[in-house]
Amino acid sequence: MEWTEFFIEALVGSLDMLKTLAVIIFPLLIGVELTEELGILTKLSKLFTPLLKHFRLPKEASLSLIVAQIFGLTYGAGVILTEVKEDKLSQRELMTLTVFLVICHAVIEDTLLFIAIGGRGFVMLGTRLVLAVAITYVYANYLLGNSQEKEIRNQKSSSLKI
Repeated sequence: MEWTEFFIEALVGSLDMLKTLAVIIFPLLIGVELTEELGILTKLSKLFTPLLKHFRLPKEASLSLIVAQIFGLTYGAGVILTEVKEDKLSQRELMTLTVFLVICHAVIEDTLLFIAIGGRGFVMLGTRLVLAVAITYVYANYLLGNSQEKEIRNQKSSSLKI
């Protein structure tokens, strides 16, 4: 194969992959704008609030969790940073949220991109969700649970002394 043929094949292949990515990502970006304008994410986050208590997370974490799940870490990080600046999330809650999002974020975008290159979407999505829920539950309730209870007891006893 000549170099010219190689570069033409590489260019055509790259443009084809770029087209595939654009078909997936542009509608997602439009979806982000629509959901923000219509307030759908806020309504959706209220539905997930009861589930967050199993992970010892406040209702304020639901919006950032949903945004990062649907649209990815870039958009989710913006919401998370806003909530941290407004003191809505403690360091422990932020870490619990991070544990979940490290394992499972951008579920729509990632799943569609991997399906486009031949992946099994439901297997990947299911595995990510199950692992994220299980590991975050163990982290929040068993790894953090004891130290969090000790900290609360220490705060109560120190406030009683004052």
